[in-house]
Amino acid sequence: MTSSKSLCVVIAMIIISPLTFSISSSFSIEENPHSIQSVQSTHEVWNELHNPVSSRYQIPESSGIIHSPFGSFDPKSEEIPLGPWQISGLENPLDQRLHVVQSVSGDLQSLEDALSGLGIGIIDSIPDDSVVIALPSRNSAESIKQIQDLSQVRWIGPMPSMWKISPSLLPTMLTKHAILDLDVIPSPINSEEENTRLEMEISENDGVSQHSSYCDIRLCQIKLSDATIIPNLALDHRVLKIEPGQVLSIQNTNASMISGIDYARSIYTSNLTGEGEVLGITDTGLDSDHGDFDGRLRSPVYNLFGPDNSGADSNSGHGTHVAATLLGDGSGDENATGMVPESTFHFYQLEVDSSGILARWGSLYDMFEHSHLNDAYIHTNSWGSTSLVGDYTSDARSADWFSNDYPEFLVIFSVGDMAQSGVTSPSTAKNVLSVGASTTGAFGSEPLGSVTDNSSVGPTSDGRIKPELVAPGVMICSARAEEASLATGGPCSDSTHDSSTTPLYMTMSGSSMATPVVAGASAMARQFLREEAGIQTPRSDLIRALLVNGADDIGEKDVPNNIEGWGQLNLTNSLFPQSEVGNLTVFYDQDRQLLPGHSFIYTFEVSGDSGLEATLAWNDREGSSSSDQNASRLVNDLDLILTSPGGTEYFGNNFANGVSQSGGSRDQLNNLERIRIPSGEAGTWTIQIGHSGGFAQEFSLVLSADAVERQESDLSVVPNSIFTSDTSPLKGETISIQLSWINQAAAATGDYSIRLQDTSDDSEIGTYTMPSLPGGAVETFSIYHSFQSTGEHLVKLTLDYLSEVEELNDENSGSNNNVFELLFEVTEIGVRLTPLMEDGSHPSDFQEAQSAKHRDLDPSTQSWATFQLELLNEGTSEITVELVVTAVQIMDESGVLDTPQDEWSKTLNETSPWVLSPNGQTGDRVIVTLNLTDEDADTDSRYALPGLFVTDLILYDKMAPTVSHSVRLSVGVDRVEGLYTVPAGTQGLGAKPDNFALFTISVRNIGNGPTEYSISCESEDRWIIRVGSSQSSEATIGPLSRLQFVPVPIRVKVPPTSSGLASGTTNLVTCVTTSVNDPSLQTIETAVAEVFESRDFSTQILDSEGEELGPLAISQSRAVLNGDTVSTTLSLSNLGNVPLVFEIRALSSSNTWPIQIFMSGEAPPAGEVTSIQTTVSRGDVANFTILTIVPLASEKGDKNTISIKTTLDGNTVTNGTLLEVKEITTLEIESDSGVSVALGRSANSNIHLHNSGNVPLVIDLTLGTLPQGWTGGFLTGKTFSMDMNRDSLITVGLELPSGIPAGDQPQTVPVIIESTSPSMTKEVITVELQVTVIPSVWIDLTSSVSRLQGIPENEETVFTLQVTNLGNTASGVILQPEAPEGWSAEIVPSILDELGVGESAEVSVIVSPRESSEDGLKQLTINTSSTLDQEGVTTTSSGISIDISKTKSSNQGGISGLFQNLGLPAWSLALVFIIALAGLVMVGIRARNEFAPLGSEEELIPRGSALLAGSKEERKAAALDTSTSGDVVTGDVSDSEIEDMIQSTIPTLPTHQVPEGALPLPLTGLPEGWTMEQWVAYGHIWWEQNGP
Repeated sequence: MTSSKSLCVVIAMIIISPLTFSISSSFSIEENPHSIQSVQSTHEVWNELHNPVSSRYQIPESSGIIHSPFGSFDPKSEEIPLGPWQISGLENPLDQRLHVVQSVSGDLQSLEDALSGLGIGIIDSIPDDSVVIALPSRNSAESIKQIQDLSQVRWIGPMPSMWKISPSLLPTMLTKHAILDLDVIPSPINSEEENTRLEMEISENDGVSQHSSYCDIRLCQIKLSDATIIPNLALDHRVLKIEPGQVLSIQNTNASMISGIDYARSIYTSNLTGEGEVLGITDTGLDSDHGDFDGRLRSPVYNLFGPDNSGADSNSGHGTHVAATLLGDGSGDENATGMVPESTFHFYQLEVDSSGILARWGSLYDMFEHSHLNDAYIHTNSWGSTSLVGDYTSDARSADWFSNDYPEFLVIFSVGDMAQSGVTSPSTAKNVLSVGASTTGAFGSEPLGSVTDNSSVGPTSDGRIKPELVAPGVMICSARAEEASLATGGPCSDSTHDSSTTPLYMTMSGSSMATPVVAGASAMARQFLREEAGIQTPRSDLIRALLVNGADDIGEKDVPNNIEGWGQLNLTNSLFPQSEVGNLTVFYDQDRQLLPGHSFIYTFEVSGDSGLEATLAWNDREGSSSSDQNASRLVNDLDLILTSPGGTEYFGNNFANGVSQSGGSRDQLNNLERIRIPSGEAGTWTIQIGHSGGFAQEFSLVLSADAVERQESDLSVVPNSIFTSDTSPLKGETISIQLSWINQAAAATGDYSIRLQDTSDDSEIGTYTMPSLPGGAVETFSIYHSFQSTGEHLVKLTLDYLSEVEELNDENSGSNNNVFELLFEVTEIGVRLTPLMEDGSHPSDFQEAQSAKHRDLDPSTQSWATFQLELLNEGTSEITVELVVTAVQIMDESGVLDTPQDEWSKTLNETSPWVLSPNGQTGDRVIVTLNLTDEDADTDSRYALPGLFVTDLILYDKMAPTVSHSVRLSVGVDRVEGLYTVPAGTQGLGAKPDNFALFTISVRNIGNGPTEYSISCESEDRWIIRVGSSQSSEATIGPLSRLQFVPVPIRVKVPPTSSGLASGTTNLVTCVTTSVNDPSLQTIETAVAEVFESRDFSTQILDSEGEELGPLAISQSRAVLNGDTVSTTLSLSNLGNVPLVFEIRALSSSNTWPIQIFMSGEAPPAGEVTSIQTTVSRGDVANFTILTIVPLASEKGDKNTISIKTTLDGNTVTNGTLLEVKEITTLEIESDSGVSVALGRSANSNIHLHNSGNVPLVIDLTLGTLPQGWTGGFLTGKTFSMDMNRDSLITVGLELPSGIPAGDQPQTVPVIIESTSPSMTKEVITVELQVTVIPSVWIDLTSSVSRLQGIPENEETVFTLQVTNLGNTASGVILQPEAPEGWSAEIVPSILDELGVGESAEVSVIVSPRESSEDGLKQLTINTSSTLDQEGVTTTSSGISIDISKTKSSNQGGISGLFQNLGLPAWSLALVFIIALAGLVMVGIRARNEFAPLGSEEELIPRGSALLAGSKEERKAAALDTSTSGDVVTGDVSDSEIEDMIQSTIPTLPTHQVPEGALPLPLTGLPEGWTMEQWVAYGHIWWEQNGP
């Protein structure tokens, strides 16, 4: 407690000091001369980045290697590793539906787009540059050919089934009868119907080859499964991965100061308390009544994903401690206030109360989605899996998947406390913030400034840096759950729970405690970003980058490392960074998206020598589930590159001694990269974010520096900045030239000029003045031009040729991006190729000539286009001409040509060559027709793809090929909608009551582009309908690519049995599918749903108290004692819509434990009954009682499993409970709230004991060590026994010494209660009694003398008294004497006005005997009383007695004088002498009689014995007489005598009437604890075990 309070003082000093403080890397608190200035103007130091320059980025060459779980290989040259499929029990090595596709490069985005065009989705990725797809069951050969023909594909092949099985399962698969838990990842493209069927097929094995299972669309968990099911799962195309089930465990205020949280609060104008933030917490459980959470738990504890229905924190108290560390308000002790005491939260429990085991049902994706739907944006988890340490597990993949889908949601995990063994999953996920524990120095622990020895150490199996951060996690003082029975943390506060001695707070240590510290800092950072930076929804990767960017390198300067990651959390440095020159500016960017092969470049002007800190983070796609654990799980590879003014490059994560190093190579493992330059040159620095491969990726960037972002323009040419449809015109032919360019920076350009030149003849085509171009805008400009000479003409476009614009890149700075050139080939007039108008007429002007070269195509009506072409001889002699038609290509928006996905044919109605007469003569021209057709399209089910398709035509003189003319024709295929639907599963459609009937509508996009469709369904009687994965009868699907089809599940819920619908009732369901883009395009499908007969039922077993026992596998055994009759109830519910006939059997695993089953409420049957048949009406519940008698001969530890089998139609459901003979030693203790003590008086406190166990207990009481001067003891016995269900009252007495101030005392009275069971099991409980001292006045008197003798008559004698106030309240004192008769006594002074606490005063007492006083000793009594009359103050007064006597009135001495002094007359001496003499005589006579000598024969006879009666002779004759009356003495004991003696020792017992047919009772009557009904049923068993 001392450490906690002293740290609180330090924190307070930091907050109230006029100087600002920071925590240095060595963790000493020093004065900081550079106080943060103008914190109120946060926007002055926080700036969003606006001016990145987009540029190309080199994608590294692909390795061609695929990293499988069974080795790496090049599929082009090496055999694919199949794994040990034969010995593992697989029938086929390959999955014919799942295929691996390898890309030709790292650009997986273009591969995904190409596959999407074929209606194929990606379900997984495999390094390097490969993906996993699922092919349709039909036409897979055709699909494989289409995929192989894609330009993005290097190789495609079937996926080996063994790749789905985690290598860690292989030893188990080869072990006979192996039982284990499994996690199965379904394929993400499974339809809902496929997932439903997969779940049903898995659950069919429940109770057969596995104990139980639970499935959602992302994870199937199978408990206690036989390993033989693994091969079947691996061969199923609906299964993506199988791995061992994970074993979950928990990971076991100065923290806010060390983490910079207190300081960040103190310098921020508003208070960063987490206000407005909603947090999610998953842990053991929660003491929701703890005062630290008052009103901020948004809903009851969620048990949707936990193993039981209890939200209590019954065992370690771990969850309550974690939650309060994060957001406790410190209502019981402000020293225990959490990080964000004004945040609200919701809680998910994972602990089985009865065992303390952690378990979770369902995927993390579903849990985080539920948390997000309930408004949380941060979710903290202080737990992990102790199996598969370091691996990228299904949980890690699920966390990454969710973070990628919901980038605003931050997930935080502790890395565990496994030291060098490695980090636990799911902290191995890429997108989660993983936290280790650092020291604090609290409560005498290891000094702050290092990482704890047991904090888990990275890296992950694939080499990534984990943890990212460490935070204080040692001896953290936080809330203690009142119900936690196994809490190990020591108290860290004097506060206790109401009506209890349980501490309100306790200390705990571990990465579990560090994780909520980071979660609190994340919430504060998010609040700051919302309120001050103006970011409405901060991304999680922005918060990760921000916290890492400010982390402190503790200990040796060696970040990043696998112990502390990037260092210890320092929120102050993240939000308000400083250098020696003052405050630094924080720049940030989020939401920008990068495509592979592209980059963004940010430019800054850095001043001074402040250095730079830059951190890049992104939420990567979920990693591969199929590759080896050592292969990289990074999918999208971004790079962080910093370039100094001198051109020195620094790559992210290339560190030495804690700072960035120049050169090196890029990081290809981590999705968080950092650069730290402690000092650098002033000038222009650039940061480049490049995309080296993968899919499109958004990212977040944080930079802190003394810098400003450069606000400049940057004119830049683009691909096809010069564009024309004819690059081979005839001499003198007018052509159209389109010019285009972009301002790729943020600032507007102002007016500028461009120039177009023909460099071949050094002529200027034109110069043009252009208006200002805004940042990011594109400019286009068109001209007409004709060339006057033949041959090559190089046309050059120059932007800003007069240098009027100050640019980031031009001929003066950076790279010159202002120039574009295009080569034209101009030919001599001799032949001319002229496209005619659609009506066959000749174009009359330039615009008509351009129009004749183009056709618009409606793909819904036709899939071809035709052109009429005139071939003309313009020469004066006959020539033979050829016409060349190039392959059709597609042109993108930037003018780049590519091969179209569909195959286009080109057909002329005549074949070349043609002979043309001289110009002007008949036959100088010929008209031919060209047909361009999309051969893969039709107008019924597959429309031509949209786009601009071009072909180049070249007409030339066959004898003089240089005489030629070329024309480009184009076909624009319109974007049109198409829809085709097919219902499936409508035959025999129906379901049982309260279940869903399922059919599908397959929706196919027969349009020529991606589109969305809406589906709306309704039934005639308004049955509940769910469309797709939505929870409503309407849903929007898509966008679907061209030809892509999606089976949409339609679930129709049949009303419950209570609706009264008869079996066979039908209802018409109508579904309308509509194109979102074209509402007129729709289809209507119908189905008829029927109510099926339902024979469903459920069972549950309960104990005698009505508590559910739960599954046998996770339930604790029930304690029983010898002779107990144990009652178990089976509750059987008919959930169906017809009466059901059940057979119920009750079985005992031990045949010596008799068992009976009968209908609850009826009398038990006679004898043992193990089965019963019953009919349960629909909707009814029937209860059955199962009685079991524990044999008297059972021994401690004996176990018996009661199995209850309920059979219907041959299907059996088994419930079970385990009975164990053992003691229940439960001692319930309640104590008074404390003891109130007045000084000078004793006080009592009561402790109530109740033995609620099943055995008697011996109680030993001990009083613990009391503070010095305190005395106490037990007013009741210290050792006693307690029978079952008995109560005892312990009374403890206490007295305190003087001078203790009023109020609650820090010390307590420890009462140690030790209970001992009959088996000598001991349990020790300590009850701490709180002590309250009430205001007290305690007056004490001491005298200078104890006796005054021989005081002369009428003379005064004076002695002194000391009056002391031993209490704790000042008071006046009144002294009153009580003198004996004939004496006078006076006290001076007799009243003391006020006597302070601990003060003393002396008074004088004057006594005098008068003549009337008698001789002898008398007593003078002096009493005190308080003058204080105040309510609530207890007064304890004391008195004193002094022996006094006056001078003797005669001179007699000796005994006579003594008698006289005693006031006795003189004759009393003689009387005393006579009495004494008579007594001596009587004593002498008695002694003579008692001790007279005895004869030798009498010495052994006790005095007073009857044997001494009569004379000596008589006694001697009687002793020698051996005769008997009628008996013969033989010297032996006969059998009849023995039997008679035994019978005489048996007590007479009451007789019992036994019912007819029952066995006779033992001689002792009914066995103890038995009833007559039990004897009738089980008496024969008693006689078998205890026979005569």
